Amino acid sequence: MSVLKTGSASTLDIIRTIKQRLPRIRDALPAGFNVDLVGDQSLFVRAAISGVAREAVIAATLTALMILLFLGSWRSTLIIAVSIPLSILASLVCLSALARPSTS
Repeated sequence: MSVLKTGSASTLDIIRTIKQRLPRIRDALPAGFNVDLVGDQSLFVRAAISGVAREAVIAATLTALMILLFLGSWRSTLIIAVSIPLSILASLVCLSALARPSTS
């Protein structure tokens, strides 16, 4: 049996829930039935998330290094190095709030 996600569901949440429920499902099945996980797309999703996070850290480091090199000011470098991640975080919070389906 394949389990497919809907558009609003998270692949990671679905896989986590299935792995949590799998022992109970196995216990409820008649003797002779074997249930195994065949494919797990969460591995690819986790790898993509860690890759994006790694590249973001590299980009932030290189940006701060370039600002320090061209401006020569630790204060300006620190201000920009803090403001860029904060602006990205603020935009992700706004996008997350706007992407949630209404419950009405």
